[in-house]
Amino acid sequence: VGSLLELIEPLEEEGLLVRRSREKLEMEIEHFTVQERDGMIIGCAALNPFIKEKMAELACLVVHKDYHGASRGSALLAFLEREARQLEIAQIFVLTTQTAHWFQERRFTAANLDSLPISKRTLYNYQRNSKVFIKQL
Repeated sequence: VGSLLELIEPLEEEGLLVRRSREKLEMEIEHFTVQERDGMIIGCAALNPFIKEKMAELACLVVHKDYHGASRGSALLAFLEREARQLEIAQIFVLTTQTAHWFQERRFTAANLDSLPISKRTLYNYQRNSKVFIKQL
C-alpha cells in the first residue's frame, strides 16, 4: 500500500487523480493490479466491478513517469479487460479529467453520466467535472 501511495500521490496532488486515503486504499487493494520492476511498483490500475449491471470501472491507471512510452498503460488495460471478461463484464467505463485522448485511442467512446451504474452516478463529483468514456468488451 505504501508503494502504491508513492506512485499515485504526485498525480493526486496535481488533481489528476481522486485523492485516496491510506485506509481507503487498504480497503480497495483487492481491486488493484500492479506492475513491478526490480521490486518497485511502476504501474497500477483498479478494476471496480458492478456485476449486476455487467459493467466495471477502470480507475487509478498510473504508470511511473520513468516508464512512459513503453506501452505499460496499454498492457495494464489489456490485462484488466481480460479480467473483466472473466467476470462476464460487457462494458468498462472510466472517468477522466485530463486523459480523454488516451482512452479514445484505445476504443473508449464518450458517454453521458446516465450511462453509469446508479450507485456510481450518486457518487459523481460535479466539481471535478470528469468526462465519461465507455468501452464495449
